[in-house]
Amino acid sequence: MGRNLIVGDIHASYDKLASVLKKASYNPDADRLYSVGDLCDRGDQPVQVLDFLMKLGSSFCPVLGNHDSWLEYWLHTGTADPNWTCGNGGDVTVTELSRQPAEWLEALKDWFSAIPLIRVTENHIIMHAGIPEGMNERRLLSIASSKRPTPLYMMEGEFMNLIRMGIDMREYEALEAVYWDRDYLLSAIAHERGGEALLPPLPTDRNIWVGHSVLRSARPFHSACYHLYAIDTGAGMKGPLTLMDMDTEQFWQA
Repeated sequence: MGRNLIVGDIHASYDKLASVLKKASYNPDADRLYSVGDLCDRGDQPVQVLDFLMKLGSSFCPVLGNHDSWLEYWLHTGTADPNWTCGNGGDVTVTELSRQPAEWLEALKDWFSAIPLIRVTENHIIMHAGIPEGMNERRLLSIASSKRPTPLYMMEGEFMNLIRMGIDMREYEALEAVYWDRDYLLSAIAHERGGEALLPPLPTDRNIWVGHSVLRSARPFHSACYHLYAIDTGAGMKGPLTLMDMDTEQFWQA
């Protein structure tokens, strides 16, 4: 039986991804590779990253990040949100992906549609940003076991679509918060520094894994009290990409 590995926000950095997997002696036939999301944007190798990860099949287990949701929206609608393409790296992703065959883009769209917001295993909870206020473990398990709306992201003015999808606004905002809300991580950091935390720790025996928020130290963050590991070390912003063994806490960077 192989290892359970998890990689931080890749952000279209294929060279870093290949390097860190090599450092860890990653074996796709034995190891399971989890991801906290944000596979694309910021870097200049989105096609190489996405093509490589798709070919890993069921041994690769990502969750949806906010950048991934922007990309999924574009794949479904052909429209790129300016918030994505102006300053968040979506312009490079759109340019590079637009050069790919239609069949590849269709396969990518189908692949993204199967990526959940949350994954829960016996020992771990994997999500992109953190646990929104008021969300308990039972709610996390429910989201993990339910098929999410596809695409989940909507541009301003499109919220009437929620009525057609049978989803109320509060439910949509809760789902979006899973890949946007940083308060749980910020609370854990405040606690570890002896400050006042906005949110309490989630009562759970599982470890919680997140990305989304670039850590200034460029090192993984851990709070035992909050059961939290944060592993976005800034691969999309000239920092290293982090890969960690979820069971031993050994990590590699490139």
